[in-house]
Amino acid sequence: MIVFVIKENRKFYDIETMRQILNVSKSKIQRELKKLNTEVVKHKNLHLHSERTLFSLMEVILIEKLEKIDD
Repeated sequence: MIVFVIKENRKFYDIETMRQILNVSKSKIQRELKKLNTEVVKHKNLHLHSERTLFSLMEVILIEKLEKIDD
């Protein structure tokens, strides 16, 4: 897991790290990121997303998984 600390000591994550944390496919993360209007920082040829974005994705994916269980 790689965490980047940039911009006033805020944490940023790349897509691969988010994929490992959330245990979903890369395409799923990219689709959800497209739906959310999030802050993207480019650093050394990587697109990094804030910690807040990661938590938003966690929430969305958790809700989807819980809905699947209820069906």
